[in-house]
Order: sequence, then C-alpha cells, then structure tokens
Amino acid sequence: LLFVRAGVIRRLGISNCYDPKMFQRLYNDAHVKPTVLQNRLYRDTGYDAELRALCRERGITYQSFWTLTANPHILASAPVQAAATRLGATPAQVWFKFVSRAGCVPLTGTTSGAHMAE
Repeated sequence: LLFVRAGVIRRLGISNCYDPKMFQRLYNDAHVKPTVLQNRLYRDTGYDAELRALCRERGITYQSFWTLTANPHILASAPVQAAATRLGATPAQVWFKFVSRAGCVPLTGTTSGAHMAE
C-alpha cells in the first residue's frame, strides 16, 4: 500500500485466473483493486466470456496472451482467411483486430522485427 500511495506502483494485475467467482472474490477482497486481468484467450475457457464481462463492468483491462498460438483453428478458419484476403492482411492481423475490438488487449512477443511490424 505504501508503494501505491507513493505512486511507485500504479497498476496491479492478476494473471491465470479462469474462475469468475475466484476473480470476483479477489477483486472484492483486495484493498488495492486490480486494473488488469491477464489470461490465455482460448476455446477451452469459452474465451473467458464471463470474466471479460466482469472486467468491462469494473473498468479492468483484459489482456490476452497466447492469442495466436492457442487459436490456430481460428487463424485457419474460412471467415478469417477470407477477411485476410479481402483486406490484404494476415490472418493474425485479422484475429488481433477482432480481439481488440472485442475489448481485449492482446499481449504478443516475437524476436522478429518483421513479425512485430505486421
């Protein structure tokens, strides 16, 4: 709390919390409320629909990781492929734009400058 009051720590986050009830409890019990929830966005969790709704309601940033690698079926899907062709984009760019417009902040990393520029 001292570092928060001093402005050293500006944002606190939670990662790998896939249970909406647990997240709600953590949020309710926290003296300093989390401002970020960072989770893998993928089919097995229903794309965290309930957690993303909780985040929207509370002004919490939902940050996705493994956004590409956990979703190869989406990147290879006909709608994403068609959109990529129509837009002159890569399937990854189409998926990132969709995820961003859905209120997620995708976290990505690469050692390739060209890949990052895409």
